Amino acid sequence: MPTPHLLRRTAFALSLAVAGTPALAADTPRHGGSAVLAIDTTGMAMLNTDLTSFSPALFIADLWADGLMAKDAQGRRIPHLATSWNTSDDGKTYTFKLRQGVKWSDGQPFTAKDAAFTLTAFGKLNTYLSKLYPLITKVETPDDYTMVVTLSQPITAAMDLFDKENFPLMPEHVYAGTDIPTNPANRKPVGLGPYKLDNWEPGRSISFVRNPNYWDQPKPYLDSVVVAVIPSPQQQLNAVIQGEADWVQLDFSQIERAQEAAKNGKIKVVKIEMNAPERSSLDFNFRRAPLGDARVRQALFFATDRQRISNDAYRGLAFPAKSAIPVQFKDLYDPSVNYDTMYPYDPKKAGELLDQAGLPMKNGTRFSVELTYQALSPYDSVAKSIAAQWKEIGVDVRLTGLDAQIWVDKVYNRNDFDISLVSLTGRSDPTLGVDRSFVCNPAHVPYTNPSGYCNPELDKIAAAAAAAPQEQRRALYKQYEEIVARDLNEISLTNAPTYNAAATKFQGLDKLFDISFNEHPSWADTWLPAGSQ
Repeated sequence: MPTPHLLRRTAFALSLAVAGTPALAADTPRHGGSAVLAIDTTGMAMLNTDLTSFSPALFIADLWADGLMAKDAQGRRIPHLATSWNTSDDGKTYTFKLRQGVKWSDGQPFTAKDAAFTLTAFGKLNTYLSKLYPLITKVETPDDYTMVVTLSQPITAAMDLFDKENFPLMPEHVYAGTDIPTNPANRKPVGLGPYKLDNWEPGRSISFVRNPNYWDQPKPYLDSVVVAVIPSPQQQLNAVIQGEADWVQLDFSQIERAQEAAKNGKIKVVKIEMNAPERSSLDFNFRRAPLGDARVRQALFFATDRQRISNDAYRGLAFPAKSAIPVQFKDLYDPSVNYDTMYPYDPKKAGELLDQAGLPMKNGTRFSVELTYQALSPYDSVAKSIAAQWKEIGVDVRLTGLDAQIWVDKVYNRNDFDISLVSLTGRSDPTLGVDRSFVCNPAHVPYTNPSGYCNPELDKIAAAAAAAPQEQRRALYKQYEEIVARDLNEISLTNAPTYNAAATKFQGLDKLFDISFNEHPSWADTWLPAGSQ
């Protein structure tokens, strides 16, 4: 947690910067000032989001990283490092024309070779590119500002995969010839974003300063952005209310208090309307008895009151998931597959299935399992709610809350778990965010199906749905939903919205505030009017 001295120094620097800037029109962006973001970075080992999808790293990536394209507040693609792009008629070849004269934050030139290197060197390590990478047949750079990617089959959502959120660009001159996962640049990145890393003081703060080489001049407008490391959700909001921090993604336990505090006009609470589906789910390890038995997994689903989980952990703001395909994908979700009717809360039915599976009640217990999760809110509340519910049917649950990196290693690298609780975004398309929970993952990619479940039938349908024209995909996803509902390598519990609290003194804060998968302000566009404190 940052000390009061750190926050006072930041506020003091902010007041000096604002006071020393010439007056401009009230609606004209101006340079100067700073912002403080309240984020719990506990367990964050790196900043490189090609290698991690840990939420704090994703929030911070917008400061230092960039990509080929982004989306505006209406969800339209807008050029960033790519100035234009086109797709071949057969949907297999993608050509990107890149911005010229751009430099990395260390002053080295950016070229098409960097984009190609990112795709070929990081593609197999990037959770979101796990569906694209195996289909790449060649990546060409016919000149310094053109990249051509050819796939063995089309992917309907391919352009979303090239978005900066999924495909942050990395410098070849920093990573070539190195062991990428251990390269020091993963903690001290060289990027194309509006800010560059100034200092990382573990457990206290991460500070960024304006990147003089940023391609979109005269942005950014702020002199610096400081990430204040504040583990407690209550203390995070306290810092925003007291003016010591300027932004926080709210924990569900703090939303009501934030809404009350916002009545003074100094902060506002923003519900992200175009958010990616946020799916809290349980992954079962098929390698361990009795979880390899479908009847056991079905029984545990029947024994789970998902509305109670919403009430216990999400203050009633989440809603029970309907199927593997989130309802936010309105054109793809088929309502005929509905967990509410297929797996209603029914402890009696759960007990009958466990009896059939040869797991009778003995002295009040049928069997024991370990439930592992990141020791963060709301996971801890979800885990406790599940443990209490399953105890009623004789399942003893040992709760193991872990540091994020230890949890990733235990679940995804070593597969040393019984059941894992995770919350994953569905991104903009099932190909990006949902397939990773169900498609076979022999490569141990983090945040990607750790269960050992490999079903060629499902994998074939997932591939067909990814490549099909939009009007044909819903029928395929219905089959997808049916298979998952039968096999249950993972059960989706709830689907939750996202809320931010932010200081109202900033302008430009809302430019990308509501866009999917960028569920926080655009700090490149944010500026402080004269006289703001």
